[in-house]
Amino acid sequence: MTNKDFDLKKFLMQLDHKDMMQKFTIFISGVLIYSIAFSIFFSPRNVVTGGTTGIALIIYDLFHIETSITVFVLSFILLVIGFFLLEKEVMFKTIFGVMLLPLFMEFGSLYGSILHFEDTSLFMLIFFGGVMMGVGNGLIIRSGYSVGGFQTLYQILYKYAGISIGKSTLVLNGILIFISSFFFGITNALYAVIGLYISSVITDKVMLETSATKTFYIVTDKEKEISQYIVENLGYGVTEMNAKGGYSNMDKKILMCAIPTREYYQMKEFVQKIDENVFFLITDTYEVYDGNFL
Repeated sequence: MTNKDFDLKKFLMQLDHKDMMQKFTIFISGVLIYSIAFSIFFSPRNVVTGGTTGIALIIYDLFHIETSITVFVLSFILLVIGFFLLEKEVMFKTIFGVMLLPLFMEFGSLYGSILHFEDTSLFMLIFFGGVMMGVGNGLIIRSGYSVGGFQTLYQILYKYAGISIGKSTLVLNGILIFISSFFFGITNALYAVIGLYISSVITDKVMLETSATKTFYIVTDKEKEISQYIVENLGYGVTEMNAKGGYSNMDKKILMCAIPTREYYQMKEFVQKIDENVFFLITDTYEVYDGNFL
């Protein structure tokens, strides 16, 4: 094929299609692993780690309604609310998760009926369950899709109440685990904390693999809007530097900001929404020292 025969537009469409299929495959794998971990390790032992699955366990204990049904109903209600309060594009990526998670939970329960762990300590079950759930959750986040549920609620709280996703996750799951102690005992609640911690650590490793902090170097013409968002909404400091484009010879502003890895995607997506022509670099940061630097 000669350069004249090369169709750039078609080539880019093929790349985009391939990327979409790859992400959807990662998403399905993540949902499957997550649901199997819940059905095998957490559900049979009434260990509530939060989210709609945690509420489903409590409702099952009270009314004996299948957990998959409760998860679907709660996630569907939040999905409908999200369509009115959040961006439609985000919610369309949640529809698949709302349908797949309950379906895969039913599939995972089949493994639970076959595999038996009577001679295995609860700590080991929660440890491996937390690892497996963390892997699944990390793959889901990396895919760009969502299973909805509490994740939709976190986004609503962030948009309308200014509560960061990390903080709302900690508070709501903490409340749910505390409530679960009245149904399943304080021991199970303590194991739930261990499982949630292990899951969150593994999620971070799978999602972004290395450091706990990311540093953004942002070249933009909308530095005021982005700086305001980082300072007022995320609560982190920003350093502004002067620069000059080597090709254009135009004066530019570079914003430097270090944020926790968990808020990496939130930061990245917001910056791209403010300035579609933004240019940024993101690096792993292993230590941040603030000697009252302004």
